[in-house]
Amino acid sequence: MGACGSKKVVISASEVMHEANVHAKEHGATSLHFTKLQVSHMAELFNKLNDGQKSCTREQFKKIFNFDEKSLDILYDAFDTDHSGTLELAEMISGLSFICRGSVEEKLRFLFTVYDDDASGFLEHSELLPMFKKLTDQLVSLETAAKRRGGEIGEGNTSDDNNLMRGASRVKDLADEFKNMSDLDGDGKISYEEFEEYMSNNEMCKKFLKIMTETGNTLREENTNFS
Repeated sequence: MGACGSKKVVISASEVMHEANVHAKEHGATSLHFTKLQVSHMAELFNKLNDGQKSCTREQFKKIFNFDEKSLDILYDAFDTDHSGTLELAEMISGLSFICRGSVEEKLRFLFTVYDDDASGFLEHSELLPMFKKLTDQLVSLETAAKRRGGEIGEGNTSDDNNLMRGASRVKDLADEFKNMSDLDGDGKISYEEFEEYMSNNEMCKKFLKIMTETGNTLREENTNFS
């Protein structure tokens, strides 16, 4: 989805509402967690802050929100589900719906669809190591950013925890553990139900979901004019 030209675009709130709702459902939500009035308000602000374009670059995205740069980098990558390098308004609203208002199950379904690269409905073994590497890197960055904002996320020595999670051998251990515990029939692929079972009970994964929720809550609190 490439960025539009410099011509001003009048964005239809109904059109964006429909596109964002479709996008959210495709990625595991029961529905979009914003009203039409809220979507209309976000579209209006998006127009003003983004020169009337229907999509934004990473740098433009960072100018929209009052939040720390590292967390915004992670959110931009997460919201850009088609990996196009630009972010459509509908993608952004859908992403905000997940991170700020989605249930734990919806966040899990969103993660599953993001890492299911071939949209097969299953995670293949080849997709697991990249998934855990990215999850651990994101957890370290989001938790560090939360602590800089004065948050009290997690327990224990953050530096020691981060060094442990970032180690290449530790990430591989997590991926192997997930594969061995989840792929019980040995068919080389993992269903959403198997993914949910593991993610809901693994301590590192529960911590990631917790920091995701806290990040979404803080983002919403610091940008009440937007969402």
